[in-house]
Amino acid sequence: MISDFWDAQLGTRYRSEKVERADHVTDTEEYVDAVIGVHGMAPYFFETDAYMYVGEDSYAGFNLKTERDFLITQKLIMQPYLELDLIFNDDSKYAKKTGLSSVMAGIETRYEVNEKVMPYIKIAYEYSKGNDETIWQKSSSTEKGWLYGFGIRFKF
Repeated sequence: MISDFWDAQLGTRYRSEKVERADHVTDTEEYVDAVIGVHGMAPYFFETDAYMYVGEDSYAGFNLKTERDFLITQKLIMQPYLELDLIFNDDSKYAKKTGLSSVMAGIETRYEVNEKVMPYIKIAYEYSKGNDETIWQKSSSTEKGWLYGFGIRFKF
């Protein structure tokens, strides 16, 4: 705990990414990154997670997730959220482009039947930057579009 509303976190992250090589073979690359970040409540009750990643091949990245609950009634809750990934540097042979890597903005609406059962509906818009073609990897296009989902969340 670093203040009343913020916790510092330190650890490691394991990444397994599928890449399509230039010879049209799909390969899996595995990485382990060091992570330092904060988790807490930003002003106006935005729950926030911010993490900085550093790994092999001069990899440096940043991830931010933030969300806020708005009570429509005592049991009906709308939760807008934003997730973004930035890559500052990546010198691996299957490197992703630097800059904004992906963004997802959406809203979740849930109804709390009780403390343990919560059906929900999600609608989000996602943008994910593609990769340039190199001698090791095939190019990939930028993907963007709407995502929809529904389900039931159980808490135990």
